[in-house]
Amino acid sequence: MRLISILIFLFPSVLFSQNLVINSDFETKTGCPNASGQFILAEEWFSPNMGTPDYFNDCSTTLEYGTEYNCKGGQIPHSGHGYMGILSENLHNNEFFEYLETHLKEPLTRDQQYCVKIYVSLGDCDFALDELGVVFSQSILRDLQAKKIILPYLSLSNGSVLTDTEKWLCIKGIYKAKGGEKFLTIGHFSKEDNFTKVRMNPKNDPSFKSAYYFIDDVSVVPVEDVSACNCTP
Repeated sequence: MRLISILIFLFPSVLFSQNLVINSDFETKTGCPNASGQFILAEEWFSPNMGTPDYFNDCSTTLEYGTEYNCKGGQIPHSGHGYMGILSENLHNNEFFEYLETHLKEPLTRDQQYCVKIYVSLGDCDFALDELGVVFSQSILRDLQAKKIILPYLSLSNGSVLTDTEKWLCIKGIYKAKGGEKFLTIGHFSKEDNFTKVRMNPKNDPSFKSAYYFIDDVSVVPVEDVSACNCTP
């Protein structure tokens, strides 16, 4: 018992920095992707609405759903062998918004602050956005449509428009828990029309607004000091 107390005293930051996201890097899988919308292959992740996020992995037998090159442009994984992709689009007010949802390792503690980080890279699409959002909830989010889910959310950004297609960008935010939140959902939740930031393909019809982001290495970590929430490795 005394030895355990000594270890806790010596290594509090290690014990306190546990990532609460299960399969945070999308490495644990039940198969290799070979078609669109196969998000269910990444264990512990699901869609809260009728959207169909894509799963990309090195093990894919098709060029379209590999990693470095694929049907959305491609990207080398930030870590490991796989990542997800989510689409947000609005065609003449016809919305189609994809989200990723998972349950946490344990419920969040009331008034505890958490550092939330995600690595993103822009895929082939018409627009780039300046943020993604996350929603923490005590129960599973469910929507029988594929439209935008509008809820209070935590904005994740890096202070600029997320236009980089060559490398991964770290976006982050601090969340103060209400207590008991068990689920995390990633996507776009803003009431605003965010397809006004940067237009990537000026030759395309401007009424077709779409943004596609690769997602990797999601983390939710309790912090005592918000300055500890940074994007350094």
